Amino acid sequence: MNRAAPIIALLLVLGGCQRYATPGETHDGGGAPQTIALGSQSMTLPTETVVLPASAEIISTNCTACHSAELILTQPKLKPEQWAAEVTKMRTAYKAAIAESDDPKLVAALVALQGGAAR
Repeated sequence: MNRAAPIIALLLVLGGCQRYATPGETHDGGGAPQTIALGSQSMTLPTETVVLPASAEIISTNCTACHSAELILTQPKLKPEQWAAEVTKMRTAYKAAIAESDDPKLVAALVALQGGAAR
């Protein structure tokens, strides 16, 4: 009997909850049912008008999945070691799929895209 008591109590509690579990409805604090309606929405994203130069193919391959060309082209001038830290951060913190073997080429392309390194 000792083992049956908790099971019976649980069944009574769950049975009492059933009246509040009407599919598609929820209840406010006063107990009045509220209908929930979900619907799909669509949005039109702006068209990308800025294009990276052909010499920046490694940047297009590794960066444009997350960053627009416009964002990439408007970054402040950074030193190569600063770009290397940014690339490492993208890989480690944000899980970007950038091969470490591409780091030197990617950093060089980012510096070249800015017209040379910062001083």
